[in-house]
Amino acid sequence: MKKPKSLNAIGLSLAIFGALLLTPDTLFMRLSELDGFSMLVWRGGLSGIAYLFIWIWFSLRTEQKIPNAFTLNFGIIVICQMLNATLFSLAIAVAPVTVVLIGVSTAPVFAAILSRLILGEVLSKLTIATAVLVVVGLYISILGQDVTSTKFSGSTLQGAGLGLGVAFALAMNFTLIRKDKDVPFVLAIAIGAFLAAGLGALCAEVLYWPQATNLAAIALTGIIILPVSFVTLSYAARFVPSSTVSLIMLLETVLGPLWVWWGIGEIPTNSMLIGGAIVVICLTGFLINQGRHNYVNKS
Repeated sequence: MKKPKSLNAIGLSLAIFGALLLTPDTLFMRLSELDGFSMLVWRGGLSGIAYLFIWIWFSLRTEQKIPNAFTLNFGIIVICQMLNATLFSLAIAVAPVTVVLIGVSTAPVFAAILSRLILGEVLSKLTIATAVLVVVGLYISILGQDVTSTKFSGSTLQGAGLGLGVAFALAMNFTLIRKDKDVPFVLAIAIGAFLAAGLGALCAEVLYWPQATNLAAIALTGIIILPVSFVTLSYAARFVPSSTVSLIMLLETVLGPLWVWWGIGEIPTNSMLIGGAIVVICLTGFLINQGRHNYVNKS
């Protein structure tokens, strides 16, 4: 039985709203002018508070029972969220935004591989081919302006690696949330965000108190952009396939660097744009194929 067109329209609208809201996230992170660990403390702490309030609000409205937080899946999601928040903040602080977002955009490929390992789903030839092409795109993007050079910029290579780590953590989260329908994942994400903030506080040599404009920037991304966008995107998956939501989320990879370019003048190199285009095109084809495959199986 197909869902009413109105519900599909609601799901698509929510997904597009969430993805568009997420696109300027990296710009405001840069505008905060914080180093990696200070950014982690502020962003993790503020988003953790926001996630916790969102979870409490939804729990009260739906009259949910006390969640079972003493499960393996819950613990893994907490750890993955801590890694996700930590690696992303450190990556944005040290590397070009374009490269970091390209690395993060590989999450669908990691999700397919983890679904095979954890859920027993078949790993298709298309998935393998997509993974290879994505690696090629990443290789091109991290070379810098000279695509014939074999020398990598240290910060660029580090940003690509951290971005891949974020993609893996996100993919693991999505896979476990798909596997365990009862896991209170919003609460797990909140705890993971708080742990990331604590880790930042322990590792930082000096914790900076941002000036008014910088504080406004990090508060905007921590309290509004990050939690609202991810909750909206998650809720959209109730109305449209998750592959569609993932596809729409690629808007961040495309528009995020443009926001940073417009806001602070960080111009992506030609090789970053070429590599990013390869990644986005490959992932778009991959997700469209996955969506069609899922639709045929349900029919």
